[in-house]
Amino acid sequence: MSVTTDIRDVTDVAALQRAIDEDDPERALAPIGLSRIDVGPAAIAALPEVVSGLARGGPITVLMDATPMRRNGDDLKALVGAMLADAAATEHRLGEAGHLLAADDVAIATARAASEGAGCVVAVGSGTITDIAKQAVARPDGPPLVVVQTAASVNAFSDDMAVILQSGVKRTVPSRWPDALLIDLEVLASAPPAMNLAGYGDLLAAWTAPADWRLAALAGMDDTYHPAAVQLLRRPAERLLRDAPLVAAGSAAGLESLASALTLSGIALGIARTTAPLSGTEHLISHLLDLRLKLQHRPIALHGAQVGLASVLAAALWSHVLDDVDPGMLAAAEPPSDESVAADVQRAFGQADPSGAVAAECTRDCLSKLARWRDRGSALAAGWEAHRAELAGTLRSAEELTDALRAAGAVSSFAELDPPLGIEDARWALERLPLMRNRFTVADVLYYAGRWNGSPVDGVLERARELGVVA
Repeated sequence: MSVTTDIRDVTDVAALQRAIDEDDPERALAPIGLSRIDVGPAAIAALPEVVSGLARGGPITVLMDATPMRRNGDDLKALVGAMLADAAATEHRLGEAGHLLAADDVAIATARAASEGAGCVVAVGSGTITDIAKQAVARPDGPPLVVVQTAASVNAFSDDMAVILQSGVKRTVPSRWPDALLIDLEVLASAPPAMNLAGYGDLLAAWTAPADWRLAALAGMDDTYHPAAVQLLRRPAERLLRDAPLVAAGSAAGLESLASALTLSGIALGIARTTAPLSGTEHLISHLLDLRLKLQHRPIALHGAQVGLASVLAAALWSHVLDDVDPGMLAAAEPPSDESVAADVQRAFGQADPSGAVAAECTRDCLSKLARWRDRGSALAAGWEAHRAELAGTLRSAEELTDALRAAGAVSSFAELDPPLGIEDARWALERLPLMRNRFTVADVLYYAGRWNGSPVDGVLERARELGVVA
């Protein structure tokens, strides 16, 4: 398939849809669910008009967290309240100041109750509050949703999925699209720089995750792969690599490039109906780090900052597989038994979580993945040489990704995370890569081939040490 999709003006949703349709004549991809995207230095000024145009006969509910947010020194949340005063909007603040808000059952239920009977819901805040809001209104009769983005930190603002906590494990679940997204560049410029730089790190997954998605398709493990979705996020990600100095400077042009790339990446996930275009090995590493820190009652670092570093580790792991795996190794491998996989998961998580909830959740996912592999995995060995060349062409090296983080002024080592993490944290996450999720990634190739032992992890960490990513 010849893929032509490339768009720079993310505010022209109709033109974007037409460009995608040209690359998807069979309409395998979902339509864009967002009806309006505003990006600019005064985008928030459109809020009253947007809400008025969407509201349908009920009160306006504004959902926000307890974190103070600014716009040019002014209180952003007070500004939103003043702008919606004529609409008699009611504010609902979730969580407590100084405490990390989680998209868990309690927060979602609270937001759902607050939005009951609303004519329109406005979400103001982070990716977490956006995910909570999406879940709160994700029902057939749910009210319209307007999202006011407050940092260029994640792509949750422009997709129809939500990352929530289930049994202590982060899971991405189907949700709903926002109806409108307002990206005010003055608001983004007022956000902590670390949050915007975390968004830059999150987008480095564009150079590793699509390889995992394509690998899963070639192995017969995932039939959702579509090149148009990959190109939709790859081309702005390519521009963003060139714009790294602008991002480092915190300039308006850099913020617009970053916000546009994140918005398009979120849309790519939505039209693909899966997070796979931008969530592979690197996101799995980040989720495992979050799990380790949560089980140890340690603070959790910014998601995107972790993903940027994890993308470097993922690129190093890909290099190892492409260099060292051969068709004979794959063809000769006997899949592990259900019992051995369950035992591996228990060893991986049982001691860290005595409740058994994490191991039970991960065992279910891993056994489901194993069952698919037994039925379809032989296809990968048959075409491995051709597959290897194709996959290599989709990747950026660990060195290139490390250089990109440094050029943007983003976190480029585990020691720079807040709070800082060490090599043992990275090792813990890497060792458990095949044992957490249902999604097939490059680590599963080695695991099912009986080669997931100390050697791949040691090699990845050694490469990361050479690059200064771990100490």
